[in-house]
Amino acid sequence: MIRIAAAGGLLLALGLLAACAAEPPATKAEPGAVVDPGTADPTAPVETPTVRITIPAGGAKVPAGTVTVAVETTGLEFVMPGGTNVAGQGHVHFSLDGGPIVMSVEKEAELKDVAPGTHTLVAELVQNDTESFSPPIEQEIEFVVE
Repeated sequence: MIRIAAAGGLLLALGLLAACAAEPPATKAEPGAVVDPGTADPTAPVETPTVRITIPAGGAKVPAGTVTVAVETTGLEFVMPGGTNVAGQGHVHFSLDGGPIVMSVEKEAELKDVAPGTHTLVAELVQNDTESFSPPIEQEIEFVVE
């Protein structure tokens, strides 16, 4: 009988030890909340990414031919597309006048053979699997090519 009680006590002690070693469930931070980094969900974005077109400026006049476009961003590490989504990673898609998308893992790209006229440029941040954020994170400007 003493052996059964000792074995039961040993099993109880091992069970308690295993429970203490288990990690607590991850928590997701609400916007503006202060969270202990040891308990935060590592897949949750730290901040909502932002994008702002810096080149050309809205309303700018630029020469025809190759047009350099550039953005400033926050909250997004630029990476090559592919794989499952990783919060805080992605790249930028540039689109001129609703035409084909120019994907870039840099904050700058060149648009070739841009004809004279008024053009609409859209810069959209996308996730590393090339899907749009929800809601989309983008900026649109107009500029003139002379």
